[in-house]
Amino acid sequence: MNSYDFDDTIFRGNSMRRFSIFCTLRLPYLLLYLPVILVVLLLRAVRILNKNVYLLLLEGFVVFVPHTDRFVCKFWDKNLCRIKRWYLDQQRSDDIVVSATPFFLVGEACRRLGVECVASDFSPSGKLTGKHCHGKYKVRYFTERFGDVVPFSYYSDSRSDAPMWQFAQRGYLVKGDNITLVYENGTKL
Repeated sequence: MNSYDFDDTIFRGNSMRRFSIFCTLRLPYLLLYLPVILVVLLLRAVRILNKNVYLLLLEGFVVFVPHTDRFVCKFWDKNLCRIKRWYLDQQRSDDIVVSATPFFLVGEACRRLGVECVASDFSPSGKLTGKHCHGKYKVRYFTERFGDVVPFSYYSDSRSDAPMWQFAQRGYLVKGDNITLVYENGTKL
C-alpha cells in the first residue's frame, strides 16, 4: 500500500484554506473572524503559539458554518478536480491519505476517491480530540489505525513529514508535479 499527504501533495493547494474562502464567499459574516486569523498568524510568527493551537484557532471559523456537512459536499463538488493527475494515474484502492487537515473535510474527498483516510479529529463544533495529525503524530495515528502495517511509500510536500518518510519503506518529496525519492528504508538519501 502507498500513503500520501493531502494538501499540496495530491491536492493542488491547501484544502482548509480554500474551504474557508469557499464558506466566506457564501457566508460573508465569516469576515468577522478575520481579526482572529490575523492575531493567530502574528502569534505564530513570534512563536507564542505551538502548531496544535495555531491550527485549532485557524480552523475555528467552522463553528460558525451552519450545516457544515452540506458545505463540505458542495466544496468537493467544485474542488475534487484539483486532485493532481499524477496521483490519479497511480491511484490504488489500498491507498491511505494521512493528513493534518480535519477529517470532516478531507475524509469526504477520500471517500469520493475510494481511499482510506487518517486525519486530525477536529469536529465542526470546534473540538479537537488529541493532537493534529502532523509530524510524528502522523505515524502514531497511522499505527493506531493499521497496527504493524508499514506503507511501501509515503508522498508529501513537507519536510515536517520526515517521521512518515522514515516509517515508510520509501519517502517521496512532492513539489508541484515533481517527485523525488528522499528516504529509503528509514535512511535519508
